[in-house]
Amino acid sequence: MSREGRSSRLAHEVIRALLFIALSSALLMYPYWVYRRVELPTTSSRWLAFIRASVFVMLLALLFDFKIPVGDSSNPTGEGWVLLDASISMLAGEDELTAWDRAIERSKELIEEGWRVFTFGEVVNPFTLNETDSGLRPQDVNTLLAPALKYAAEGGVRSVRVLSDLRLEDRVALYATLEQLPLDVTYEGFGDNIRNGGISAFEVEDAVLPGSTILGQIEIHGLGADSAELTIRAEGAEVVSLKVDLPETGLVNLLEVPIVAPNVEGRIRYTVHLQVDGDAFTSDDEAVAYGIVGNEENAVVLVSLKPDWELRHLLPVLGDVTGLPVTGYLRAGPDKFVSLGKALARSIPVDTSRVRRAVDGATLVVLHGLDGNSDSWTLGLLEKSMRAILLPADSSGAAIAGFDTEVGRSGEWYVSGDLPPSPLSGELAGTTFLGLPPLTDLLIPLNREETRSPVRVQLRGTGTSEAVLYLDDGGPNRRVFGLASGFWRWAAREGEGEETYRRLWSGVTGWLFADEKPVAREPRPTKWVFRRKEPVTWIVPGDSTIMNLRLLKNDSLLIDTVIVGGTKPSSGMLPPGLYHYRFGTPSGELIGEGRFDVEMISGEMISPSEEPKAPESAAVTVANDERSERPMRTYPWPYLLVITLLCAEWAIRRRIGLR
Repeated sequence: MSREGRSSRLAHEVIRALLFIALSSALLMYPYWVYRRVELPTTSSRWLAFIRASVFVMLLALLFDFKIPVGDSSNPTGEGWVLLDASISMLAGEDELTAWDRAIERSKELIEEGWRVFTFGEVVNPFTLNETDSGLRPQDVNTLLAPALKYAAEGGVRSVRVLSDLRLEDRVALYATLEQLPLDVTYEGFGDNIRNGGISAFEVEDAVLPGSTILGQIEIHGLGADSAELTIRAEGAEVVSLKVDLPETGLVNLLEVPIVAPNVEGRIRYTVHLQVDGDAFTSDDEAVAYGIVGNEENAVVLVSLKPDWELRHLLPVLGDVTGLPVTGYLRAGPDKFVSLGKALARSIPVDTSRVRRAVDGATLVVLHGLDGNSDSWTLGLLEKSMRAILLPADSSGAAIAGFDTEVGRSGEWYVSGDLPPSPLSGELAGTTFLGLPPLTDLLIPLNREETRSPVRVQLRGTGTSEAVLYLDDGGPNRRVFGLASGFWRWAAREGEGEETYRRLWSGVTGWLFADEKPVAREPRPTKWVFRRKEPVTWIVPGDSTIMNLRLLKNDSLLIDTVIVGGTKPSSGMLPPGLYHYRFGTPSGELIGEGRFDVEMISGEMISPSEEPKAPESAAVTVANDERSERPMRTYPWPYLLVITLLCAEWAIRRRIGLR
């Protein structure tokens, strides 16, 4: 370490010591003042004050994270640690021996020399030879070395050997750690000179029409190979086959591949496979994605008759708060609609019959832009909307939907901070409405007294408050009328505005589904493709319905359990593969069934295999420090001492009559 660095470090330690002395002095004086001025005078006051002062000083020392010398810096053989990489990239290798097999053999040699072995990756765990006999295989999907080195340093270790393929994902944190910790780190690399081509991400668009062309986005990486054969299948049938160039090691390429959707409707399972001659790591060769072709049953369908910013924000929010698939259509002509959502830029126009079929099978319909010029086809959508959010463009549109209002009144309408009693009061409790952008073009109901609104607004923030939403449950179906424009301005403002927008529509959809029967919404996974080592979670109806879940893989029953609605159930982490699920009632009646995947791919092979360069300052520190140090907070005795002293003070106080 340079002279300037040593001077800076010494100055830092001096300032730290002076601050500790000053705070300790104050903490030592305070207990004596309490027992002299506040408590009743007793013969044991000095001892009680001493005990409490000792507790304060001990806690202060823990907060300052003092280190205690633990041994000689020479660190003879047998006092070091071996960190064995247990990430899945260690399964790569040539011939029959993988990098993991070679690292295990080396670990056995070091154990015989007296070294202690720990596995690292995502977590650090002790390792014994018995685990290799029981068939232990790498499972972690990330290679993080910095936390393992910190763990070793806190244990008083000075010498560390790292057995790894050196595809480290936290190199920035690693270099910062080596600068700070007095560790002598030696690296032994395994798994060099291998070939690999892999996939790190795969997504497909939804297809509006069967047989239409969509895009698949594929992220690929390579190692020791220039090209690969890429194949995409839809429900097992090959739809794309082409040769692609692989990027240089450490980089990724994003491919956009046209895919012809199958001539069937529903949720389609797509797989993409990358083939490289002599591939030494097969876990990243195949990826899975799901896409919808046509209309999906029990979805949220938004139909907009005029362009508006509200659609951009409302559509994804409704999908998030309901857990249902969402589909949107924007009118572009008398008999043309374009699809809203992630396929918007490339989807072809659809006709009114396609939109009508989507509305017929929808669980929730959102009709936006209804006005006095609406045609008979549009008015027919109102008859099919059993559960609807209606956002009329003017008073004529509201009247057609069955709600009479005055002519729209322009101006800046600010939300009142006082929330009236409503079914949404619980959802909106604690929400900050003050400071939100104003709404515009308010439709004021003719019968204000019967209008039940969870939120009210005032023109320019003063005067009589008016309803901004109308919750209508007077008929056979529940409907919500939006009586103002400009809600999207809340969502466009990050922070409180965005959260208020979400909570408002979450409360609205919750009220719309409040009368729903337990089996109306089909239980399903929260996503169709889970990442490797990600817990599998479920969406179930929001009541106390008891359901039986059966989970199968390759026709073998893995899980047969009971799930209660209204909870957030999880099946834990499952091995990669295709799973089929079935929800049923206790009597055996089918509620819902389907399939999902736990993907095998990871980004483990993207990082290049390079040995980190130790900072010069770290090497000098290891050589010059005379003793190894271990943080005080890593010992159990400071905490036991604090607990013992507190118990002793309490016991003495009780014996002498103090509370």
